Amino acid sequence: KQWYQRRVAITAGGARSVMAVDNSKIVDKARSVIRSNNLSSKIEVVKGKVEEIEVDKKFDILISEWMGYGLLFECMLDSVITARDKYLKPDGLVVPNRASMFVSAVSDEASYQHRFHFWNDVYGFKMNDVVPDLYKEAVVECVDKDNVISDNCGFKHLDLQTVKTPELEFSRPFQLQISSSSKLTALVVHFTCFFDGDVSIVLDTSPESETTHWLQTILYLKCPTDVLEGDVVHGLIAFNKDSTVKRGYVIKIEGAISRDSAVVGKFNQLYHLH
Repeated sequence: KQWYQRRVAITAGGARSVMAVDNSKIVDKARSVIRSNNLSSKIEVVKGKVEEIEVDKKFDILISEWMGYGLLFECMLDSVITARDKYLKPDGLVVPNRASMFVSAVSDEASYQHRFHFWNDVYGFKMNDVVPDLYKEAVVECVDKDNVISDNCGFKHLDLQTVKTPELEFSRPFQLQISSSSKLTALVVHFTCFFDGDVSIVLDTSPESETTHWLQTILYLKCPTDVLEGDVVHGLIAFNKDSTVKRGYVIKIEGAISRDSAVVGKFNQLYHLH
């Protein structure tokens, strides 16, 4: 869109005014950098929570790097929604403007062995009591693309121009077709953010793409299952805010593995993304 390009160009090269909001000590350094570059007349830095500050103006563009692990960890999108509703002009733009969440199937027996079976013998000591808690952890690590054994299923799509806070807790169906006979050890969650325009930019955090800061979010299964090419992994995946950990999420997966008309495996687990 020419409208998009024009406004982004104005923001990058000569905006009339820019306001930055942050609630950390980096604000002091930012102000110093702005003064050093003679930009104090254009850029204002406000220290505080966007939910609490009061600003008597509206803006053309809202830019925020709010994405967390698994997209929603840290709950920063809540603040972006607040800022959008309070300070964005009716025809204003949120950047990025769209985000989608995906799930895929993974087979990585070496990582599984290292993470869980290691505790069977730790320098001669049995420490198996540690293992049950490990299955409750959503693990943020890099997944080798060669260990992905299914297609990707998009299960949640967010329009940042219109999304509301209640939509950030949800349960969605998914279905994956196994592409390689192996042992299913985990499901992996990744996301893509879109910066739409005449020349669109895509931030892709999938295992098939270049590694990013966000890596991927791995949900290890308690009972790895042998799967064959053509098997179908299907069920529900739910994201809900953790009531016990600020900015955390609880992820639930529930489903089955089907081969023809037979069910060859089931899963039902909760994970904490902290």
